[in-house]
Amino acid sequence: MKFFITFFIGFLLYNNQTSFAQISMGGGSGSGTRTDKKVSFMPIPYINYDRSLGFSIGALPMAMYNLSKTDTISPSSITGVLGMYTTNESWFTMTFTRLYFNEDKYRATFAAGLGDINFQTYVNTPIGGNFINYNTGVNFIKVELQRRVLKNTYFGLNYMYTDFENTFDIVDNDTSSVTTLQTIGAIISYDNRDNVYYPYKGEIGNINLGVSPESLGNASSNTKVEIDFNKYFAIGKRDVIATRAYVGFGIGDLTFNQQFIVGQSDIRGYTQGKYRGNAMYNIQAEYRWNFHKKMAINGFAGIATVSGANETELDGTFLPGVGVGYRYTVFPKNHMNVGLDGAIGRDDWGVYFRIGEAF
Repeated sequence: MKFFITFFIGFLLYNNQTSFAQISMGGGSGSGTRTDKKVSFMPIPYINYDRSLGFSIGALPMAMYNLSKTDTISPSSITGVLGMYTTNESWFTMTFTRLYFNEDKYRATFAAGLGDINFQTYVNTPIGGNFINYNTGVNFIKVELQRRVLKNTYFGLNYMYTDFENTFDIVDNDTSSVTTLQTIGAIISYDNRDNVYYPYKGEIGNINLGVSPESLGNASSNTKVEIDFNKYFAIGKRDVIATRAYVGFGIGDLTFNQQFIVGQSDIRGYTQGKYRGNAMYNIQAEYRWNFHKKMAINGFAGIATVSGANETELDGTFLPGVGVGYRYTVFPKNHMNVGLDGAIGRDDWGVYFRIGEAF
């Protein structure tokens, strides 16, 4: 589920994709179940592993609450803080808030953070391909406001400021560069899911448009377009089949940090950053077997590809991913889960810590 915002973990750890990943927090119609407490608090540990960052440890305390006692239509709002450190000496911290109010006519999102990430990118050479290590220091802030304009349809505007400093590990070369991005965006969402945190049926579709014009101080103008559609099918009383299709592409020259990278929600099983380019496409499906009232096993599979790749021989490569995950319900009233996914891709694999579902 890509609920209201799929937060910046994937954005930063997998080279700053603006379609966030890994921490999903809602964004469906107003029929989601509300917490029955003044504040539901959960101090969640963060544990993760992938082939590039190594082991990650940290903490993710979250609070779920209702902005109004008399508003029984809006889903519960959520606020959290994340701090993490990895064995390859990367670190990251952020805070995030998603607010639902005025009988779910309005939704507001805020996220801000900073970090220092050691990652890698793939480069082809005459004697075979190789990975080059690089470091990205980053800080960011994003704000978004959406309003319901038709039944199950929302329109929103957002602004995002991101400051990157990239340094590539190339001997005898000055490879440091600083990039500041200011992006204004618009989003249209159609959402008739039956629950914003764990849908059993319905669908959600989003069209995201992000424009980074020179007039805001960007080095060059470009536009990033992302379109996704998720559909959910109830199986019996407890299980779910979830399906997802995604298309993302750039208009104009995307910067290095804006490019699409296969991994995270689209598609799991890729953690080395090899497949990146100016466009990405994928489809996938997941079966969610709720064998216990607080536990589930998820099985998933999908396929992705990129175009406009930095290394042209990678254009159009079919990239399958398959895996299995475990979920535990931390907020039973809303069926909000945490868990771990293990996935295998083409010559790659990864383990993913999840807050909520992948989509």
